[in-house]
Amino acid sequence: MWAASCLASCCAACACDACRTVVSGISRKSARIAYCGLFALSLIVSWILREVAAPLMEKIPWINHFHQTPDREWFETDAVLRVSLGNFLFFTILSILMIGVKTQRDPRDGLHHGGWMMKVICWCLLVIFMFFLPNEIVSFYESISKFGSGLFLLVQVVLLLDFVHKWNDTWVGYDEQFWLV
Repeated sequence: MWAASCLASCCAACACDACRTVVSGISRKSARIAYCGLFALSLIVSWILREVAAPLMEKIPWINHFHQTPDREWFETDAVLRVSLGNFLFFTILSILMIGVKTQRDPRDGLHHGGWMMKVICWCLLVIFMFFLPNEIVSFYESISKFGSGLFLLVQVVLLLDFVHKWNDTWVGYDEQFWLV
């Protein structure tokens, strides 16, 4: 028993050191990549929870308070929605904190590019907290997110088209045959 707890303690210490090393390596230039990594982590967590969380969620009384238990697919979808809601709240809070930041001299810019260990901990806590919310809130989020995801994709298409047009104008401005091709 003692050896198992010692091994678990060593594994936890190694995991913490690995996280600290990764987090300390994030610079101002790699912050976008780190945010993408955090988003990728949420996709992996969603996928894992979709596969394994249904039996666990059936036992949680504030999630499964139905007279007739829904099928496994409902619990799988609900787990993914709860991770998605945690993600939405995390990135919305960060976005609201950054409103009005114009230069890198703004003190809040350091919050955007730094504090990664705290961000990961806050993200984890938000995702865990979503599993304590009642089903009604998650159902409301589900219905709103159907509209919001379409709007998000529309905005992304507009940004992509704007980027492509600027890129094209820059290349054509070089006035060389190579860039026109």
